[in-house]
Amino acid sequence: MAEISETNLNATSDAESSTRSGGLRAPVWVWLVAWMWLWVGGSTTAHYYMHGVVNGWHIALAIFLAINILICTWEMSLYFRIDDIEQWVHGPRESSGRPRGSLYTSRVTIGELLGTRLWARVWSEYARYDPSYADRKSFGFAIDVGNGFSTIVPSLLFYVAMTVPLFSPLVVGLLGLLIFYQKFYCTCLYFFTYIFNRRHHLHPLRAVLAVVGGSNGIWLIFPAIGFYVCLRLIFDGNFDIIWR
Repeated sequence: MAEISETNLNATSDAESSTRSGGLRAPVWVWLVAWMWLWVGGSTTAHYYMHGVVNGWHIALAIFLAINILICTWEMSLYFRIDDIEQWVHGPRESSGRPRGSLYTSRVTIGELLGTRLWARVWSEYARYDPSYADRKSFGFAIDVGNGFSTIVPSLLFYVAMTVPLFSPLVVGLLGLLIFYQKFYCTCLYFFTYIFNRRHHLHPLRAVLAVVGGSNGIWLIFPAIGFYVCLRLIFDGNFDIIWR
């Protein structure tokens, strides 16, 4: 596994180096807006075309799944780039190779978006508020890597099955329950470890609420919505809650 990971990292590094010299560049935040527009707008359009309705429950879950699928790729980058992240955060500033500036305002190409190094910066920046993301032995590292590899395929299936009748309401509901319960439960555990280990005392409360609370809170709110929708799918035995 170590040999495979090292090969992947080297290949990714070479690919990233080759794309920095050319190609369409835009700030990362612009690419993220485009991602959300594509996934949410595309899903809403397809839903209206197939069912003749713009459904609020569907839109809410499409937003969440679009975010989660994206972040699953970031969490995979956390796994493949943990060596770099630990070096950027814990190494001497002058020799750590730490990327400069803010990730979200950096101008990058599509090729760089497809690499792992860019998204590793998400974790090195977030590690200022929670150093567990620069520690491969921590719960935060393990739970996010696990989420990235284990929920991307089920999330994609549920995202499609909300609109396209791939499975019965019972199967879609059960699939969703597994996804949303895992996310809700693991987020609760994350908040517990963050507070129990008093990491929130290292920063002003306002910053902690905005960065840690804001970025993780959606993993409580939207899974709760998803849990309700899935229970309705199961007990109603139809798709009316999202198709009407």
